[in-house]
Amino acid sequence: MPARSLPENLPERIVIVGGGAMGLASAWALCEKGVRVTVLEAGKAGQGALWASGGMLAAGFETCFELDSDHPLADPYADLLSQSLQLWRDWAPRLQAASAVALGYDPQGAVTPAFSQADEARLDQAEALAERFGVTAERISGEALTGLEPTLARARGALLFPSDAQLDNRALGSVLSDAIRARGGDIAEGCRVTGLDMTAGRVSGVVVEEGERLAADAVVLATGAERFADMPSFAQITPVKGQMIRFDATDLQVPQRVVRGLSIYLAAKSGGRLIAGASSEPGQAGLDTDPDTLERLTKAAQAALPALQGRAVVESWAGLRPCSSDAMPIVGEASPGLYLALGAYRNGVLTAPGMAELVVQALGASSRSACADFFSARRSGLKA
Repeated sequence: MPARSLPENLPERIVIVGGGAMGLASAWALCEKGVRVTVLEAGKAGQGALWASGGMLAAGFETCFELDSDHPLADPYADLLSQSLQLWRDWAPRLQAASAVALGYDPQGAVTPAFSQADEARLDQAEALAERFGVTAERISGEALTGLEPTLARARGALLFPSDAQLDNRALGSVLSDAIRARGGDIAEGCRVTGLDMTAGRVSGVVVEEGERLAADAVVLATGAERFADMPSFAQITPVKGQMIRFDATDLQVPQRVVRGLSIYLAAKSGGRLIAGASSEPGQAGLDTDPDTLERLTKAAQAALPALQGRAVVESWAGLRPCSSDAMPIVGEASPGLYLALGAYRNGVLTAPGMAELVVQALGASSRSACADFFSARRSGLKA
């Protein structure tokens, strides 16, 4: 561990509950500052929503197509997405240097095709939002899209996001775990936390399933969509289920960029994996899949990429996106000794570095940014 040169009031022992993208990213960012960190994960680190996700680093697409532009936090959230994407350019090579597992970081960009007149209208709206939020986006013709991505179905045009990226989400948990341990952090798998330990009105540790109490100077809850008995009422999370499918594309030419379609997305991963998704089912907490949804995803993928016609789906699964009451991240101190890193919703992998930096700031390991107040656990919008 590096020598500590941090503020005196920085907690000495930090426990992070949850070994997903947010918990592991926060742990690594704190370890980089020389803090003693232990991650407690009920299952295996890097599983859950992280393993089930698409590994998208799609700040441009998410800002222009998925962000509610009328939301009171729309502008700071667009900034968080952009800043997180920039952080990944630094994080990816540094994390990769700490692990033999290939992270699969790919900054080749993303493209959103328009296959109908209605799609073109949505591209028009997205272009206007790109200008408002300062997103780099390029409108291209159908012919130009064919030149860039000849395997895609013929389109009327497209919006290109050259700065968007992706990584292998199924590798990220292992890579982050390796990096945390290399910096002196601990990860305890198969360790379910059942509650918080309190001393004189302050969180002083956690209680694990066997009843054992583990002391900590600060506890960070990064529990994703999992229910947690001692979660503050204003920070309750609603699961939003997403179903996904995978094709074996080892013998196919596939798009070089991520295809962020308006009814399907396609992303080529290592080992000939081509993933497609995803459904959005608010309030659904089960991890089962259903034939109708899988068939819809399959048909949409085959329509966008004709070479998939006749190809069987080789894997299907579901994951749970964690959505807060105002659909925005919750990061920061909730009560004495208790900190939250929750509500990443659709963008857990993308925002992991940005939210981790806010956790570091909240704990006093770096100076507080202007962004911190917008997503504070104490913001008025959460408690209204």
